[in-house]
Amino acid sequence: MIVNAIEVTLHGFLYVQNEFHNNLEKTVNEYMKSKNLDITLKTVFENPDSSSGDPNHVANALEQIILKKDKGYDLYLTDTVYTGRFAQHFEDLNKYVDKKVIDLYKDGTATNTCYVDTKLVGLPLSVDYGGLYSNMSLLNKYNQTIPKTWDELINTTNYIYERESQLDPELHKYLAHFPEYENGLVSLLEFIHSFRDSPNDKFPEYTSDNAVAALEEMKKIKENASTSDDFATNEILMMGALITGKYIFARFWYIGDSLSKEYELSFNQLPGKKEGISASCIGGSNTSMNRYISEERKKAAAEVLNFINSFEQQKKNIITNNFRSAIHSTYSDPEVCQKIDCPKFSSMQGIVRPSSSSVNYEQYSERFRELARKFIFNESNQSAKEILEEIDDIRKIHYVEVNSVASIIILSFTLLTLISLFCSYIYLSIKRFRKQFNFLTYGYWCIFLFGILMALCYCLTGIHKLTDYNCLIRPFLLSIGFSLIYIPFFLKMISIFPSKNGIAKFVKEHFMLVFIVFLIIDVILNITWYLLDPMGVNKFMVTAGKNFQYCSSFSSTGKIMQYIMYGLKLTILVIMCVLVFAEWNLAAFKQDIRSITSTLYINILLIGLFIIVEHINIQNRYLFFGLRSALVLCFCISTLTIIFGSKYYNISIRKENLFSDVSTFKSSSGSINSSHYYNSNFVRSQISQNNTQYSQINNKSGLLSYHYQTGNSAMPMTTAKPTLFSSTINNSYNAKGRTS
Repeated sequence: MIVNAIEVTLHGFLYVQNEFHNNLEKTVNEYMKSKNLDITLKTVFENPDSSSGDPNHVANALEQIILKKDKGYDLYLTDTVYTGRFAQHFEDLNKYVDKKVIDLYKDGTATNTCYVDTKLVGLPLSVDYGGLYSNMSLLNKYNQTIPKTWDELINTTNYIYERESQLDPELHKYLAHFPEYENGLVSLLEFIHSFRDSPNDKFPEYTSDNAVAALEEMKKIKENASTSDDFATNEILMMGALITGKYIFARFWYIGDSLSKEYELSFNQLPGKKEGISASCIGGSNTSMNRYISEERKKAAAEVLNFINSFEQQKKNIITNNFRSAIHSTYSDPEVCQKIDCPKFSSMQGIVRPSSSSVNYEQYSERFRELARKFIFNESNQSAKEILEEIDDIRKIHYVEVNSVASIIILSFTLLTLISLFCSYIYLSIKRFRKQFNFLTYGYWCIFLFGILMALCYCLTGIHKLTDYNCLIRPFLLSIGFSLIYIPFFLKMISIFPSKNGIAKFVKEHFMLVFIVFLIIDVILNITWYLLDPMGVNKFMVTAGKNFQYCSSFSSTGKIMQYIMYGLKLTILVIMCVLVFAEWNLAAFKQDIRSITSTLYINILLIGLFIIVEHINIQNRYLFFGLRSALVLCFCISTLTIIFGSKYYNISIRKENLFSDVSTFKSSSGSINSSHYYNSNFVRSQISQNNTQYSQINNKSGLLSYHYQTGNSAMPMTTAKPTLFSSTINNSYNAKGRTS
């Protein structure tokens, strides 16, 4: 429900301000009053008389106003070229504007300037068409017709100029309207669009033969049917030539029927590569809604948009104000067609500037105009094909192709790792080998392998075209994969700490519960990240190279969540480093402790390198994704190789049987009968030394004292604290070892 007395404000910059804009406020307010809606419209228009008309100045000034957010205006009337640039600040009109009104614009080309992805950030208030003005007095004088192809334009221009220039030396040939600023791009796009093979074809690819031929045709026309000055004519000189009649043909925006009748101008479609093919760049103004205003004001602003963009109001603008509408169906209305030449405007083969889809429209436009000018005016050695390939790089978003060298390398190593994982699972499942994996139970070893598999899948999510889903699961795969790999080791090392304590006891008795709690914390952190600032597809702009997609959060919140995840993982690894030092000489798990230690140091280094790579400005998409994938592959391969590879080496190659059965720790007399299996070299050497020296080592305080404990009952224990593998603790621990 709309609260009474809401004043909706509308700001716009107008290059040409007419009666429609002057009366807009009054027209809307009268309508609102007739509908008993206590809404009023307040318009604030700027024009070249009150502000600089330079496009860059207009864009920067508009940006400053829009960045005021809720302190700015409710509605913005912007040139179509700016709608995409400020899309992130505009509301999706699908949520507020009447669907029937939106549907009116679905068939119009101009509406393409209003969509950014699936978001409707504006509605066209009016449109401008580009076309060919012909000097009918000269065409009639020399019995020539309006050209349908570019070659006809060249021939007709030269035919008339050769004869008329002798009578009028100031006569211009073809005025191409190719200035150094934005309108130069308009002419470029129209030329390329006019080189389609059929009217229903889409805009040619920049690297296509059609586009190359179009750029070469522009150069040909400049050299054969124009001059450097005429080809680069700006708006002021163009209008002067149109009014004085000192031209033959001119590309310009539609300026109304009144001037055409007064000065014998004929506005028609531009020529094309062949007859029936044409092009017209669609300009005009779009109305957008400020996304930062209150819900109440958005509903009021939507009422204004419903009215000014309605069929009836657009029809009235055509008849009364000589506007052109983006509603295609208005050109089949009988009343409208009595006023204007409907077939001419309904058959315009429109093209819009890619301001909403281009990754950096300003850079794209400026660079394209610069390169094309140098080519057309013979100031560059680049060919048309080379120029268009460079422009294609600026305009397009590239990705890591499946058949690229980087992808093949990543996929090859990923496949080899997958095969190794499968073989490791088979090896683990063989009963005669399984009992050698006594550090964890069978189930947790399977979880370890699945964790490596999850982390490995990260490498596949960066190949081919990215989606928001790819970006969403990438941190999830790494985070959960890490937890599945290291949390079981982490908890086991806590539970076997060589000193009785409440934490070790609790973890040992509730191993699965604690493991699940860690996973839940990990999942909660990932969900929180998703809700606050989810990872999504972003565009990496490369100044002199190929732009590409990448995954990132869109605010500082995402970065904070990322660092929290990094901090949590590194904290776990650092604590594990302390634990492996304390448990370094535990004879029963000596091989496992040393293997885990190797993975800890390697993976701390890899995670550190990963964080560093995240902060390096890499402008090559293959390196960008390749380095990240390589580090994750190293993480997976090194962890699997060290943990499982060492087991395989000792069991199957060296034929060692160090841990034939954990039950050998037990003895009926309460002592360890099989202690010779577990005596470390350090223990043996210490036994052979004198008791005084051993006592000094055994009495060291803190972690150092734990570091030298072996968990072996053969060691003198006169002053030592109880250790895990004393006979009493071993009997208790091993009885539960199969279930922990």
